[in-house]
Amino acid sequence: MAGTVADDTYAPRGLSVEVVVAGTAFSASAGLTALATLSSQRPPSVLLLLGWPLFAVIGAVLLDRQPGLQLGRTLTVLSLAPLPVVVWSLVREGGVTSPDLAAAAADLAAGLGCAVAIAVAAAFRPALPLGATTMRTGCALAATGSLVVLASRVAEWPRAVQGSGWILATTGVLITWAPAVRSVRRTDRTARRRMSWLLTTITAGATVVASTWTFWTGTAGFYATCGTLVVGSLLVAHLWQADDFRPFDEHLLDLGLGFGVVAVSAVTTALVTVGSHLAHRTSNTTSVVFTALLTAAMAAPAALWIRRSALAARYGSGLIPPEDVAAITADLHARTEPRDLLDNAARMVAAASGSAEVRIVLGGEDPSAPEQWVVQPLEVGGDRVGSLLIASPDPEGPEARQQQVVAQLLPTVALVARAVGLAVEAEHARRDVARERDAERKRVMGDLHDGLGPVLAGMSMRVQAALRTSTSPEHAALLTDLAEQLAAGRTDLRRIVAGITPSTLDDGDLDAALRGLVESFQSATDTPKVELSVALSCDVAPAIQVAIYRSVAEGITNALRHAAAGTIDVRVRALDDLVVVDVTDDGVGGPVVPGVGLSSLVRRAESVGGRLTICPRDRGTALHLELPAVEQPTNGSRSA
Repeated sequence: MAGTVADDTYAPRGLSVEVVVAGTAFSASAGLTALATLSSQRPPSVLLLLGWPLFAVIGAVLLDRQPGLQLGRTLTVLSLAPLPVVVWSLVREGGVTSPDLAAAAADLAAGLGCAVAIAVAAAFRPALPLGATTMRTGCALAATGSLVVLASRVAEWPRAVQGSGWILATTGVLITWAPAVRSVRRTDRTARRRMSWLLTTITAGATVVASTWTFWTGTAGFYATCGTLVVGSLLVAHLWQADDFRPFDEHLLDLGLGFGVVAVSAVTTALVTVGSHLAHRTSNTTSVVFTALLTAAMAAPAALWIRRSALAARYGSGLIPPEDVAAITADLHARTEPRDLLDNAARMVAAASGSAEVRIVLGGEDPSAPEQWVVQPLEVGGDRVGSLLIASPDPEGPEARQQQVVAQLLPTVALVARAVGLAVEAEHARRDVARERDAERKRVMGDLHDGLGPVLAGMSMRVQAALRTSTSPEHAALLTDLAEQLAAGRTDLRRIVAGITPSTLDDGDLDAALRGLVESFQSATDTPKVELSVALSCDVAPAIQVAIYRSVAEGITNALRHAAAGTIDVRVRALDDLVVVDVTDDGVGGPVVPGVGLSSLVRRAESVGGRLTICPRDRGTALHLELPAVEQPTNGSRSA
């Protein structure tokens, strides 16, 4: 398409020289194997050669994916093993018949086995210095042992000499493995487990082949050798590509449970057989096999349950059951600090993944994580909203199973972090609005107190002076009415100023501020009786004091304006870690429609972690306010 630029990363590559060489090696190995099949194969000695061409195929695939790979080159060279076998068969026996190939393969078995064990292990070694002296010594011993085996078979020496050659060759292989094992101890967990599985695979393959040739006769050894070469080459390729190895003891658990199921089946079958003999009822083969299969089918679920329980105890369940969600969220309510959700979400992730500790940090920057902690970014819509910090009992970090569980939970945790971040931003915005509102109230209070107040006082003094000098009854009546209105205006002004912000609260004296507020409402003779009771046994935060003061002022004002109350009861008391405020009156009652004042008080109570409710009663209205004694923390970032 016009206007597009080809990406060199995905540009098709031609066949490299190494891949061509691997293909040539496959052709040569497969051709020699096909040549051997031209003669009669009884026993099937061609099976000794049939698995080697697969080494070249795997080597070519690895070299195509990763040019220059040492393992790919090693497998390519090992795939030519049929060549020395066929050549030695021609030299020693003069042909490539089945007995000739079998004898030649037996003569070279020690050498070929040592070559595979040493070359493959060396190809897997990490890029670290390996102790050249130890490697040379091991290779020399392996070569010497292989030559002893070959010479003892050619010269027909005693079997003890051949056995000593095998022991020497095995010792040499073990010595060459020692530097590789020491080197991986300084690498990461994946490299160690890869090398452990490689050595286990080589050892298991050698054990299977040696045991089959030693304890079985006939064609079993040929099939065992071919099967070991095929399976072993595939396992080697898989080990190189894999990077999510489970701990070794998990496989031991699986093996033990498998043996347990087989053992239970065997014991049950034996008991059934013995019982049949004791009852003089000989059980046939069908009943024995059916008993074994039925027992295995019944024991398998128990083994799977044991495995799941063991893995769940080690890595967590991988899920968040509803009962765990209910237990973790049981303490959430309307007054909960939004960032407490981070603690709960962290506990959920820790419980599901089996991690030692989990923390959630808000923000788009990388947090300073302790050593041996893994940091997972939390993203929503391409924006980073936080980080998930995971600590594992293993100093090298979580296992692959735990990482998969965490990866599944990351989107949910990211949404929680985003929601908490928005809640915190909204809370900060409410705080800013409250601060601006308080500043505006102080400005209005100053204007009223220092501006309008003196003006009203001056006007009142002038009216009183005019009243004293007035000689007209009409003028005197008018001035008297004006003086009363000015006095009422000044009283309302003092009440408004006191309701905006009391000066006594600046010193933290809530009791005195409330008593001054009550007195300001009782300055006139016709006002209802206001009873005040304050019982606080703990220190109250300044923001909480302001909320209490303004709620009481609004409650009394509404009772005076709308309820026609005769008595107003104000009670402020401490209850556990809460401050409870009740303002009740004996007015007309009825439905309450919150206005600007009450709505503002509701928002103010919620902003400091409290709750305000207005409830009509049979006689009058009740304002109920619950506030924490200490203001909820809102500043700074927080981690869970």
